[in-house]
Amino acid sequence: MTTYRFRVKFEYDPTSLWRDIVVGGDRTLTEFQSVLNRAVGLNQDHLWFFGTDQDYWDSDVQYKRSEEIQQSAGRFMGDEEEYDAGETTIGQMARQLDLEERDRICYLFDYGDEWRFYAILKEIDDDAPSDKEPEVVKQKGDPVEQYGRPDEGW
Repeated sequence: MTTYRFRVKFEYDPTSLWRDIVVGGDRTLTEFQSVLNRAVGLNQDHLWFFGTDQDYWDSDVQYKRSEEIQQSAGRFMGDEEEYDAGETTIGQMARQLDLEERDRICYLFDYGDEWRFYAILKEIDDDAPSDKEPEVVKQKGDPVEQYGRPDEGW
């Protein structure tokens, strides 16, 4: 029985845009990502991954969306370890990366535009239900505008 509280910060403006998300250890990274995206104003239409610390592309370990894992099956993908985010739980990731409070993971969404976020593990609660759905419990700042405003010439 464990929940994790992550403070997710927008890399380019971490003091103005952040979200605290609490998620049960038995929930998948895909479930966490879905709530994270909604909370910061992003859609679900692009490739993404969670990685180690703030390393992004240089992460030794990457947790990717299921479709990307299936498409890359059998192809050489470099030295990093890849895991299916749809099959990996928050608890499994925390154990694999040996995460402790104040440790970080990174999140990269849309390999072209590179929306970069990092998540600081703020709290591990061993007395909370492991099946708790991801939930935004605290926030600061307005969501990003993924495709810009119409008056910006997009």
